[in-house]
Amino acid sequence: MPLTPQQIISATRESVDDKGIVLVDTGALKMWMARLYPTYAPNTCLIDNGLSTMSWSLPGAIGAKLAKPDHHILSVMGDGSFMMNSQELETAVRYHIPITILLWVDKSYGLIKWKMDMEMGHHSEVDFDNPDFVEYVESFGANAHIVSSRNDLKNKLQNYLKNDNQVNVLICPVDYRENMKLINKLGKVTVSL
Repeated sequence: MPLTPQQIISATRESVDDKGIVLVDTGALKMWMARLYPTYAPNTCLIDNGLSTMSWSLPGAIGAKLAKPDHHILSVMGDGSFMMNSQELETAVRYHIPITILLWVDKSYGLIKWKMDMEMGHHSEVDFDNPDFVEYVESFGANAHIVSSRNDLKNKLQNYLKNDNQVNVLICPVDYRENMKLINKLGKVTVSL
C-alpha cells in the first residue's frame, strides 16, 4: 500500500461485469483509466473528455443508476473531485439509489501536480489534507471501507457490486509515482500552434 494505478485498474476490471457502467472523473486517474481499462460493450466506461469537469461522476452515477437500474454503477473519483461534490452522497442515500464510489486518495490535485512536475520540475499548492473519509461518508448514511490490499479492493468491490442495494465508498490510497514512468514510456508529446 498504496496501490499503483495499474493494480487498482486491474482489480476494478476483474470486479465489474461486462455490462457494468463505470464513470471516470477528471484527474490523474482519468489518464490511467482511459489507457488501461478495457471495455466490452458500448457506454460502459464514460469519461468526460469535453470540458473535463471535475466531480461530475458522482451525480452522473446517480443518473446512470436511474437510467439503468439493472446495471452495476461505479463512480471512479480522486479525493479532490470527491470533496467538490461529495454532498451528493446524501441524495443517493435519501432516494435509495445504490451506487459505489471508488475513491483514489493521494491528498492532492493529482493531474495538476503531474503536469506541474512535467512542465516545471516541481509543484506548488496542489497538496491538501482530507477529512476522515470513513466518518465523513458514514455521516451521510453510506458505507465506507479503507482498502488494505489489491485483494481487499477486488473482494470488497465485487461484494458491493453484487449486493447492489446501498451507497458504498471504497477509499483506496494510490501511488502516483507511476505517472512519470508512464510519461517516460510514452515519450513527451507536444502540440505547438
